[in-house]
Amino acid sequence: MVTAESDLNDPRLVRPPERGGYGMDAAWADDVHHALHAALTGESAGYYRDFIHADALPRALCDPYLYDGAYAAYRDRRHGRPADGDLGGDRFVACLQNHDQVGNRAMGDRIGQIVSEGRARIGAALLLTAPYVPLLFAGEEWSASTPFRYFTDHADPELGRAVSEGRRSEFGHFGWDPERVPDPQDPDTFEVSRLDWDERQREPHAGMLAWYRSLIALRRRIPELRDGDRSAVRVTGDVHGRFTVERGPVRLVANLGRVPVEVDVSGDVRLCWPHDLDLEESAVLPPDGVIIVSG
Repeated sequence: MVTAESDLNDPRLVRPPERGGYGMDAAWADDVHHALHAALTGESAGYYRDFIHADALPRALCDPYLYDGAYAAYRDRRHGRPADGDLGGDRFVACLQNHDQVGNRAMGDRIGQIVSEGRARIGAALLLTAPYVPLLFAGEEWSASTPFRYFTDHADPELGRAVSEGRRSEFGHFGWDPERVPDPQDPDTFEVSRLDWDERQREPHAGMLAWYRSLIALRRRIPELRDGDRSAVRVTGDVHGRFTVERGPVRLVANLGRVPVEVDVSGDVRLCWPHDLDLEESAVLPPDGVIIVSG
């Protein structure tokens, strides 16, 4: 399988050559990551400024290219082309984290280190019920506590020095103290990025691992969660921060607001967070809570 790691938002990447395309099997959908990240974290620096608006995440869960010829303020130009309806979600790879998005943060902090446990669970639920091919980054499935920092091992001293200085300069423009930005050439920058596999047996990591396993099992059991039909996804939101995704028999409701919201839970409750929700015909979902119902 050949996947294009590209942020061009160009559907020609995955179209067959006889239709003027390049014939790739799939392409990365960076806009989906950016919309998820901005909604969960509230960050608006850099390219996230183009994804902080309220309709970014609802659109991204149906369309891999938010910027399909529209003006992007960060780029200061129009960007992308439409991903037409004939291209299913299975032609696009989406993620909540990957080596670029984590490694290119100044401190290499993962999503679980910058949002609540509930929001990290919401992000996983949205990704694994979306109509795209989900990509999980190493350690994401148990919310690894170790960072993933940008590290290098250049033998040429001049090249190594240039990379280190360039890294400090880059993040200095974003308001970081250049002296606090880890040196890519320092062996400790690599060492602190090693996964601690033993923490999978400890909370809250064990609970997060169980959450990911349950989401993957749900995706495997329900065909509509694997069919890639983007037109079958229905996404709504309200002023209270209640965010609803419907796909086939599955309904996901997340509370991204600041006050509890009431949720209809008629049907089979498949997953919920917090685990101790009072589940009758309706439930009160606290901030950063999520529930998945089918039936």
